Amino acid sequence: MPVDLHIHTTASDGGLSPKQVVELASRLGLSTIAISDHDTVKGIDEALAYGKKLHVKVIPALELSSKFNSRDIHILGYFIDHKSKKLLKALKHLRDSRFERAVKIINCLKKNGIAISLDDVLAAAGSASIGRPHIARVLHKKNYVESFADAFNKYLGKDAPCYFEKFVYSLKEAIGIIHEAGGLAVFAHPGLAKVDEHISDFIAMGLDGIEVYHVDHPPEVVAHYKKLAKEYNLLIAGGSDCHGEASRHGLRLGTIPVPDEVADGLKARHSTHQAHSPH
Repeated sequence: MPVDLHIHTTASDGGLSPKQVVELASRLGLSTIAISDHDTVKGIDEALAYGKKLHVKVIPALELSSKFNSRDIHILGYFIDHKSKKLLKALKHLRDSRFERAVKIINCLKKNGIAISLDDVLAAAGSASIGRPHIARVLHKKNYVESFADAFNKYLGKDAPCYFEKFVYSLKEAIGIIHEAGGLAVFAHPGLAKVDEHISDFIAMGLDGIEVYHVDHPPEVVAHYKKLAKEYNLLIAGGSDCHGEASRHGLRLGTIPVPDEVADGLKARHSTHQAHSPH
């Protein structure tokens, strides 16, 4: 049975609640899924509860943003202890800095004649960690922009007037945070990051695996990273990177054929780590 090990929910910037993700995974016949929200573990408990009811295995995971040589690198953490106090503290720091960044953006928009309030943005975010997509939704809803993409082009994107860098951990710190929480650190969508020449540096920092299967990895890229994983003795991961219907690729849960031995490989390595752990 296929698996999907890269899924976002309403706990971060996804369109489906953790419950809806598990229900859809069950209908699609997926045996295992990983809830891997951006910089938060808030959706995991709900997913685990529904996974038990619907006989879908749920791997507790997250996707941490990080920087290496000023490049954005995303690291997936699998089989994390999502109740770890150290992990929760590290994530709170990210959440607080996201909030501060949102305030800066809103103030900048005001200077550009756009009156949206922090309350508007908090309402759009709900219980999720606040981010630029929530501000974009408010701008679109209030007819300041023609579309979600337009909000980024005009105001929020990298070269736009109200762009501010967000705080992220260094790559080494991100890998350390995942390992501290008992998880496996996997380089997300390396085909987008294009830093293959540094993978050996990442391994020296403790990287456990790479995401081989991904919606933005065509077959030749999948083959390339499979070969690289074998060469470096790295674990393989993969998934649809589902963000819900409104996203660029649409509702893609389960659309990337990831064989179940990928989940088995991660589980086996995690079990070995657990067995040799001093705790």
